[in-house]
Amino acid sequence: MLALVSIILIIILFSRIIEEYTKLPTTLSLILLAFSTSFLFPNLIIISQEKFDDILYLMLPMILLPDILNISLTRLKEYIKEIFYLAFIAVIISIILATFITPYLLNEIKWSAGMLIGLFSMLMATDAITVASVMEKFKLPQRLKIYAESESLFNDVTALIIFYFIAIPLINGSNVSILSLNLILLKVILLSVAVGGGLAFVGYLFIKILRDSLDQFIIIYLIVMFSFLIAEYLKISGILSIVSSVIAFKILVQKEAYYDHRQKDLQIEQTSLFKLIKKIPAIRKKAFRSYKEEATFIGIFANAIVFIIIANIIDFHNLKLYHKEILTVFAITTVIRYSVIIGIIKTLKLPNRWIQTLTLAGSKGALAIIMSHSLPNSFIYKEMFINIVIGNVLLSTFIYTLLLMLHIYKNQFAYEKDIRIYDIKKQDNDKYIKSLVNIIKKDIDTDAYNKPFIEDILLYEISRTHRYKTELSIISFHIKTKNKNKSQLQKIGKIVTNKSRTNDYFGKTAQSRYIILASDTSLSGAIIFAQKLSQKLSELKDIELFFGITQVSDTDTLESIYEKLDDALNRSMSGDGEKIEIEV
Repeated sequence: MLALVSIILIIILFSRIIEEYTKLPTTLSLILLAFSTSFLFPNLIIISQEKFDDILYLMLPMILLPDILNISLTRLKEYIKEIFYLAFIAVIISIILATFITPYLLNEIKWSAGMLIGLFSMLMATDAITVASVMEKFKLPQRLKIYAESESLFNDVTALIIFYFIAIPLINGSNVSILSLNLILLKVILLSVAVGGGLAFVGYLFIKILRDSLDQFIIIYLIVMFSFLIAEYLKISGILSIVSSVIAFKILVQKEAYYDHRQKDLQIEQTSLFKLIKKIPAIRKKAFRSYKEEATFIGIFANAIVFIIIANIIDFHNLKLYHKEILTVFAITTVIRYSVIIGIIKTLKLPNRWIQTLTLAGSKGALAIIMSHSLPNSFIYKEMFINIVIGNVLLSTFIYTLLLMLHIYKNQFAYEKDIRIYDIKKQDNDKYIKSLVNIIKKDIDTDAYNKPFIEDILLYEISRTHRYKTELSIISFHIKTKNKNKSQLQKIGKIVTNKSRTNDYFGKTAQSRYIILASDTSLSGAIIFAQKLSQKLSELKDIELFFGITQVSDTDTLESIYEKLDDALNRSMSGDGEKIEIEV
């Protein structure tokens, strides 16, 4: 067992080194290294179908947790219609189209409706594990990533419901009525959401009581795991329960004000237990961000285990035996996926290059293999279906990913432009035109860039920092003044402009709140800059300044940067004496 764990860690390490120097996503290198290990040491990892299913069920909550934690609820709400289409409508349309087309292309097989629905419900849904691990490696617009990652999380639910409650009964010879199907669908969705939401609330209450960070981190994982276990026991959707539990937990945590425990002492009065618990603050933003990072590390290890065991259950002799069926089904699923995506991209008037990206983000994964193992043993085509699924998992993982890398490389400058355009939150034409008008203006009083433009620059700088591994520090400051007049604001703006370098950017993000983007500047350099700026600005009469500083990390987004700056500024303004605070 120790040797096995060591081999897994070595494979993870080498795959990450390969990714660092070749930009090849770890998904591909993990499978290639796992194949090599299996070939060199055939008796090192021996996995049966049953063990594969058990291991995947164990790893699934660990892999999905960081992906859901990092999804922006604001963006999810903003694009809910598009996600609903991709995760629900498109899956149903795809299965219907494939059911009609396949008998003409593979006419030597005696297909039934249940067989076709079962096969394509396994293959039309993209796999959250694979898609998330691939998409995070590329610099793409957040909107596009939200489409791909959210689709992969939610369309598994659609596929699972169709597979277990329509396809399997039809394969077994049972009848499925529209009424019973609607009732089953309603039951699965409501119960799955209720289980996830209920456990999220229970875990949230425990987190308010248990203050140790390790205890809180364990509770977050228990929420996810119990959601999955209870949902599977009730024969409903475990994945939907996981998604519901994490989203509900994020809403509960983010809805409550994030108190800084170093600033406030909790005054406990004689009151009811419910009110007492309500008064206890939940997780601070900084702690929540650290939990996300720690969950990501665990997810990397769990993801590696999944791809390694996939490599060890593959029988190349059987894949060769069913190569015609594998290639035909792969072609059908690819063409149909392209067709259903082209419709929504054209409707939304988004760039055509997004069609290729979303199509190639359609990798299948381990969940499809588990579904194929769930086919009845009496089903005469079970072996063929398992190999078709495994073949399509491999083809989609390698072919889609390599083509996606090539596509993004050829269109990298166009996607950088898309990042600056489509990551602006308001997208309808009137509001976008209004934002373009605002972009050509600066704040009249301070000559600072207004919020739409400084955010546009910030998004570009974040992308540049992630790509070229440069340093980017951000200084935010809040102005308190008794006599806020145009003359005074002009003096502030002039001082900041004179103190800034040519590659720094000065912008206004809110009333009395400004930021400076210090390109190629370390955190210590930003602190020195803030101290000099504070000293110079303090020469003005009737003015009080508060500074918050942060440095952009590899995992930062626009949302997380604002959170860090707000935390630092709130501490600075708390009255503890420190006028410059740092949040990392």
